[in-house]
Amino acid sequence: MFKGMPKIFWAGTGLMYSWVFLFIILEMTIPGLPLKKVFGFPACYLYNWLFGLWIINIIISFLFYWSEEKREEKLKQEEGEI
Repeated sequence: MFKGMPKIFWAGTGLMYSWVFLFIILEMTIPGLPLKKVFGFPACYLYNWLFGLWIINIIISFLFYWSEEKREEKLKQEEGEI
């Protein structure tokens, strides 16, 4: 099913899952972490909503776009050489 997937897919998947598992472990080991106040609202809003849903996904989508552009550019150069 995943045969032939680009390496950037696995890097993005690894980044997302490592983020999730890091905070699962932190929430289980640090008492009261999700509900501690940061900038006036619970910490879980900051690391789940802002970073987990927005910033990390923007970074990953940019990497997917950038790597695909590089791949297409490389293919065009190879076609021109042949």
